[in-house]
Amino acid sequence: MKTKAQFLLTIIWSISASATLTILAAIPLFHSLVNIFQLPELTYLSEKTISYNFDKLMRYLLNPVISKLDMPDFTSSQAGLKHFADVKQLFLLAILLTVILLVPTFLFIKKKRYIQFYQGIKICLVIPVFIGVMALFGGFDSIFISFHRIFFRDATWLFDPATDPIINILPENYFMLCFMIFGVIYMVFWSYLLLKTKRSFSNEKN
Repeated sequence: MKTKAQFLLTIIWSISASATLTILAAIPLFHSLVNIFQLPELTYLSEKTISYNFDKLMRYLLNPVISKLDMPDFTSSQAGLKHFADVKQLFLLAILLTVILLVPTFLFIKKKRYIQFYQGIKICLVIPVFIGVMALFGGFDSIFISFHRIFFRDATWLFDPATDPIINILPENYFMLCFMIFGVIYMVFWSYLLLKTKRSFSNEKN
């Protein structure tokens, strides 16, 4: 039972850690895509202004001390502010779980308890592949909408550009790339454990 609990905690850690690394990677990713996505032309704002407001948003989302979102060049509705407050809670939760569950995950790997979960590891790898196939045939829209319906209790994430113009600098393709980064990080972790498990089985046979 204890080992199963450690496996479950490792799954939670892998999701949280993948999310945390994705969040951190999303910042330089955004700055590299401002001109590629032609955001200055779409918003009639300079690259510097767009980047400055985006950084203000990310500082709010990642800093538990900052309680008020202040983007000088973008107005926000009450619904928009509530959604960002919900996103902030999810971000901070992911970071907290990444830190708290690091030790049990480390021990799970160090003591090679993953060997007992060969089939479970394969399932952990199959699920994101299945989601990827769904996105390929059903479009990223379906995954994006399902994600928000699962993690958010209301429809505040459906931004109106007229009241929350920040959505104009956050195109769908940007979120798609973030989802892909998350998937790669998650898959690398579980692929690593699967490879180590197979090597352990091979060594036992030899």
